[in-house]
Amino acid sequence: MAGHGSRPLRGLESTSQSSVQTAKFGRMFRWLEPAIAPEGPSEEAGARAMLTGLAGLMVTSEFEDNVASHKFPNDAPDAPIERSEPADENVRVAAGYTYFGQFVDHDITFDPASSLQRLNDPDALEDFRTPRLDLDCLYGRGPADQPYLYDRASGRGKFILGANRGIAGMDRPDLQRTADGTALIGDKRNDENKIVGQIQALFLKFHNRVYDQIASKFGPNQQDAHFNEAQRIVRWCYQWVVLNDFLPKVCDPAIVAQVMPAAGQREPRLQFYRPHGGDAYIPVEFSVAAYRFGHSMVRPSYALNDVARSTASFNGKKFGRIPIFVRQSAATTDAMNGFGEALPDAWGIDWAFFFGTPGTHPDGQKQIPQPSYRMDAFLVDPLGALPEFANAPSPFASLAFRNLQRGVSMGLPSGQNVARMMGAQVVLSDEQLWAVRNEQESLVPWPEGKAFYDKPQNRKWLSGVAPLWYYILKEAEIMNHGHHLGEVGSRIVAETLVGLAWNDHYSYLFQMPRWNPSVEKLGLGASLDMLELTKFVG
Repeated sequence: MAGHGSRPLRGLESTSQSSVQTAKFGRMFRWLEPAIAPEGPSEEAGARAMLTGLAGLMVTSEFEDNVASHKFPNDAPDAPIERSEPADENVRVAAGYTYFGQFVDHDITFDPASSLQRLNDPDALEDFRTPRLDLDCLYGRGPADQPYLYDRASGRGKFILGANRGIAGMDRPDLQRTADGTALIGDKRNDENKIVGQIQALFLKFHNRVYDQIASKFGPNQQDAHFNEAQRIVRWCYQWVVLNDFLPKVCDPAIVAQVMPAAGQREPRLQFYRPHGGDAYIPVEFSVAAYRFGHSMVRPSYALNDVARSTASFNGKKFGRIPIFVRQSAATTDAMNGFGEALPDAWGIDWAFFFGTPGTHPDGQKQIPQPSYRMDAFLVDPLGALPEFANAPSPFASLAFRNLQRGVSMGLPSGQNVARMMGAQVVLSDEQLWAVRNEQESLVPWPEGKAFYDKPQNRKWLSGVAPLWYYILKEAEIMNHGHHLGEVGSRIVAETLVGLAWNDHYSYLFQMPRWNPSVEKLGLGASLDMLELTKFVG
């Protein structure tokens, strides 16, 4: 597929299939051949047609179907907060972890020049985000180089926050913004939607709270030491939450336990993430495939608190919650669209709606915290037409297509071959890959998927071979009912995040493997999770 993202990420050309890669992007399974490697214009066109068709299968028409079937009160296109959706919802993972995962992604990966619609510059690896869980998306380049992020009254030791948008006495500040609404933060991507923007604000507030809590330990001439200690505590608590709260929720807990250091041992047990000389890198199998599991967890709409409402509608029908975005946003109160849109009044998140244990509540009761959607091979329909790519040629506005195309352009191996190389207990068959789970949790044929797969021009690319991202989503769906990742996905995600922490010599995992947040004596528990963190911040 010449042009349009057919070349690798910058710097990946030097990643030999048989040598150790030490750049910030590299390969975890460098000995495996690409799953789909079209040669010549005819094959490129055929492969693109196959990817376009697969992406179309993966994006649902949920809003339209809900209105047509009169599924919800007043023919709303989405469920109100008082209605559960058993077939779609993952009652084991709260909705907030979808966006916490996005926040983590922004912390460890960034390529400001990559695009599927232009050739990638083969140089300038230094433009990538540092491959560490160090919150550089929060701290930027520090108070000395970016003083406008920091409060002068505190000696530039605390962050500046925007206006309070909370309800019922809640302090829920917006991000600091310029006159035209541009967020002044360490990573612009953390303003791309109103939920991840508020997670950014939450961690800014977390730093400020820790800074105040430890102030008595430092004299007036110890401002640098004061800031550095607050930063260390915040970073270590964040790393703790990633490794001990987030990972066991989205991955198979047994695999996470296998990867983390065993009792009495110092080092994690990494089988496939093995950087040469401790020079950490981001595997493309992680960034382009496995970690994109979060896209399937996105709900079509969210309730932020008891008050916030949307002014948007779908085919003249009002939404039950606030949609993730609308294609033609007329006002900030339409949807979760971000980038330059200030947080509306009363849209400050009540974190009880996003973190905690979802469970199942009878219809008529608020489903709090809101569950994420299940990990499976389906994305909600707003993700089929991303607003920032509204003017892009079809099908480049589809997130599913962009993910699939990126996997081909990066030369990713098939899910089956990765599973075999791992020695996975189960390698999904073609029959399983083109089946689905029904509302009774039984595995049944997927007529549309099987018809797509059975076309000769598609079997050519897919027989015994599945794109790694698609395989990982189906593995979660088929083997774990969409509640958490399967063996392949869990191993790649857990080893990468644990490996990044282990290869960062400033992380808690390297410096004090037995550390936990209670050691800091700030009132944080030894089993800190995101819900407790939100309560600590206030």
